[in-house]
Amino acid sequence: MLSLADVLELPVVRRALPEVVVGDAALDRQIRWAHVIEMPDPDDLLKGGELVLTTGLGPAGDPVHQTAWTRSLVDQGVAALAVELGSTWRDVPPAVVAGCARAGVPVIAFHRPVRFIEITEAVHAAVINAQYALLARGEEIHRRFTELILRGRGVPEILAELCAAVKSPVVLEDAGGSLVYYVSGPPGDDLALSAWADVHRAEARGETAEGVLCADVRLLDSSWGRVMALSLEHRLDDFDRVAIERAALAVAIDLLTQQHDEQLRARSRGAFLSELADGRVEEADARRRAEALGFPGTGRGALLPLVAAWRRPAYTRGRSEGADGISWTRLSGDLRGALASTGLAVLLGPRDVDLLVLLALGSRDYDEALVEHVAHLFHGALDRHGLGPADAALAVGGPADTWAAAGQGLRRVRRSAGAATALDVRRWYDARRPGVTDLLHELRDTPELEAFVAEQLGPLLGDGTPRGRVLLDTLEAYLAAGGRKAEAARALHLERQSLYLRLRRIEEALGVSLEDEDVVLGLHLAVRARRFRRGART
Repeated sequence: MLSLADVLELPVVRRALPEVVVGDAALDRQIRWAHVIEMPDPDDLLKGGELVLTTGLGPAGDPVHQTAWTRSLVDQGVAALAVELGSTWRDVPPAVVAGCARAGVPVIAFHRPVRFIEITEAVHAAVINAQYALLARGEEIHRRFTELILRGRGVPEILAELCAAVKSPVVLEDAGGSLVYYVSGPPGDDLALSAWADVHRAEARGETAEGVLCADVRLLDSSWGRVMALSLEHRLDDFDRVAIERAALAVAIDLLTQQHDEQLRARSRGAFLSELADGRVEEADARRRAEALGFPGTGRGALLPLVAAWRRPAYTRGRSEGADGISWTRLSGDLRGALASTGLAVLLGPRDVDLLVLLALGSRDYDEALVEHVAHLFHGALDRHGLGPADAALAVGGPADTWAAAGQGLRRVRRSAGAATALDVRRWYDARRPGVTDLLHELRDTPELEAFVAEQLGPLLGDGTPRGRVLLDTLEAYLAAGGRKAEAARALHLERQSLYLRLRRIEEALGVSLEDEDVVLGLHLAVRARRFRRGART
């Protein structure tokens, strides 16, 4: 757009001998239009951003009227006021100057008569020319970004082009405010990163950061992050704003092109593996579909099923995301690459809250060292995203010689992975043989299991006091220790006599003897079932 300083340099304005009466520091104000006002009541005549021209006929009179007239202009968002002296006023009245000064509106005095029509024509032409130039420059930078994308270039090249265009450091950050990539340009890394940190400090205080222009990078109707330009050695203007907006669009296209392709492929693989686990794919069809999905596993040995499940209930109820909204779909590329480094063929895809995996063992036999290595690679990939075994449970089944057997294995391992979300944290869980854990997890939402837990533990569950909570924890530790009191006391950090006292209170509350094997078995099942009901994903 056109600034007031630009207007003062127009030949027709210079001929009027303009003097800045007040507002020297505001000559960068943007002028959207020029308008002549000579009416005593200027209400509802402006839209904001105008240069108002007057000879003083409208506000002529007493200071009270002049103050009200000026306030009306200010309230409507006037950008600047220009007064031709001589015909009405010899000087701009103090009431007008004071009213504009309070609002930061510049006042210009013309010391030579001028035809206002010539000024309005010149200003309007300059505004339109500036808008056209802005549009043309915006189209040019958009064309350059498009060419980069078509040549297979990505975010680094887009940001480098933007940095050169706006002559300022540029930053790409994600939705959480973390730095993704930046190009500092001549100011250097230290100044650029310091300015970026200043933006976040200002925003943390609830303030609008100065010297920065931002544009959202939007993917699939949600904000992925922001592109920023930081004003250090170059003043950012409207062209820079357009350039940043076009760069954000180019970045979104690049991210979408990369991620959408991988996400579509990942979802296709996940859908196939889920159908395989449900027994809905014939052997021959399974082989063809796997090969079409890029899995060269046919004829390359047994298939090893693995399933990963988000551990924390808050992340998994009805969602396909884990910690901080990170989904298996987003992670699938990194995880597939990590597992492929074993030299084994990998077929991997997300389904609901699970990640389903098949590894073609080739000439290798199943052994614990191989599984340990696979688990190490899997959690190493998660670690690069700030995740670990406490966020996701990995279950590993036994090798299968056919696609049908692999599907059955996936189904069984998927149950085990779900059950493992409520168990103590380990790097991986052996799912080759279903156990009581899997059964309890499958039954976790049934009224029969709920009734069983209530019958076994009712008095302790219904207590609702800290004492009841302590007794429940004590019973759980005692049962986990296999009835070994010394081990249970160590786990609870208790003296043995204190443990004995608690165990007697438990027996009294439940009306049972902990020396009875059937009682202990029932209590153990109830305690473990209760863990699934409160801790496993639901």
